[in-house]
Amino acid sequence: MAEFRLIDVVKPFLPLLPEVEAPYENVPFDDKIVYTIIAALIYIFGQVPLAGVSKEESGVKDPIYFLRGVFAAEPKTLMEFGIFPLVCSGLMVQLCAAMRIIKVNFKLQHDRELFQSFTKLFAILQYFVLTNIFIWSGYYGYDLSLVQIGLLNVQLVGAGLVAILLSEVIDKGFGFHSGVMTINTVVIATNLVSDTLGVAQIKVDNEGNTEARGSLINLLQSLRSQNKTFLGGIVNSFNRDYLPNLNTTFLVLAIGATVCFLQCFRVELPIRSTKARGLNNVYPIRLLHTGALPVVFSYILLTIIHLLAFVLIQCVAKNDPSSVICRIFGHYENVNNLLYVPTFPLSLLTPPRSLFAGLLKQPLTFLVYTSFMLVSGIWFSYKWQAVSGSSARDLAMQFKEQGITLMGHREQNIAKELGKVIPVASTTGAALLTLVCITGEFLGLKGKAAAMVIGVTTTFSLLELISADYQQSGSQSALAQVLGASGRF
Repeated sequence: MAEFRLIDVVKPFLPLLPEVEAPYENVPFDDKIVYTIIAALIYIFGQVPLAGVSKEESGVKDPIYFLRGVFAAEPKTLMEFGIFPLVCSGLMVQLCAAMRIIKVNFKLQHDRELFQSFTKLFAILQYFVLTNIFIWSGYYGYDLSLVQIGLLNVQLVGAGLVAILLSEVIDKGFGFHSGVMTINTVVIATNLVSDTLGVAQIKVDNEGNTEARGSLINLLQSLRSQNKTFLGGIVNSFNRDYLPNLNTTFLVLAIGATVCFLQCFRVELPIRSTKARGLNNVYPIRLLHTGALPVVFSYILLTIIHLLAFVLIQCVAKNDPSSVICRIFGHYENVNNLLYVPTFPLSLLTPPRSLFAGLLKQPLTFLVYTSFMLVSGIWFSYKWQAVSGSSARDLAMQFKEQGITLMGHREQNIAKELGKVIPVASTTGAALLTLVCITGEFLGLKGKAAAMVIGVTTTFSLLELISADYQQSGSQSALAQVLGASGRF
């Protein structure tokens, strides 16, 4: 009897799982640009309000409000859970496969296809489970009919399936880079523009007064508002906490500049060819060797913890402070009827709303939250560079296959020399990016700092791939000619 493997559970579902077929020939450069943009736009336009949900506010508020910006998740819309199930299934399943928890032979095409289908099925299952958790918690209102429950499942799971297929279109070669990260980056950039220049007027009080969503537009409107004084309008533009303000805008831009600065750091190792004399060059090892993946992994763990706590506190214990579960894990409290803030001990893994509250009022939260993010990010960066094909040993094998060696070192010692640089770069880069995110959280950015870190690092990777593909296409691009670009991209 053949040994049972976890990925074999997907076999009965293979005829039911939709799949994007790989292109039969190389996709032209311009077509890749178009496919990538259209896939991202479809996702953005999918952020429309859910049908069948009461317009009256429910007593159950959003338990993951500070995590949504990281996963392009918009509350009470079709993209309620964003790309979280996709990223979670992708990273978790790959990590389990690399650590031999899930047995798969990537040398066999059949196993690779099963592995991809298993990842997709796991993501769809997450969309279904998360949808019903939020339904039964009362997040969409109480006393929902069977029709409403069914309609919510169809909308949210269906939207999740569309997000999976959009990502797969890019992954299969119709676009650039990772589909999930590319879509997330476009959404992050769109949200930044909306938070700064959004002109949509949003009701802010019971008297019918409205303010612009964009922080800069709100400043301009406040200067000529009849409801506020000149100085009061300026102060409000910098301090309002119910909509984006100029403080958060400047902080987000500063974080983006910091990540761009960190991208410039690298160690250049002198290399030479073993096949031809005089061919010397340098091989760069970037400080951000594993990019923003350690940050994404830390936020995945954080989201899982808060979702599990939400199930226990809200669905099981009904958020009753007197229940045993709430006494152990804490309960939720409404803050200004906007936020669903957990109490101790779950609050230890929830960033405070301000740096003052974190350092003076919640010092234990500052220590626990910082330690959790740092340890998880560093651990993942160390493991990921070892299992993703970017370790010192893997790079030494690539050097040998390409006839490259480090100058001043024997071929037998290449892996040892690279081992002195790559793990240090991976863990140090992950620690620095995590510290940037932690700083942003304690300054009240509610996930926007991590979103900017992920967006900037993914943009750099995406631009490198686009540039390489442009050069391989012979610098022939109708889009480049329309935009007035020269022969260099």
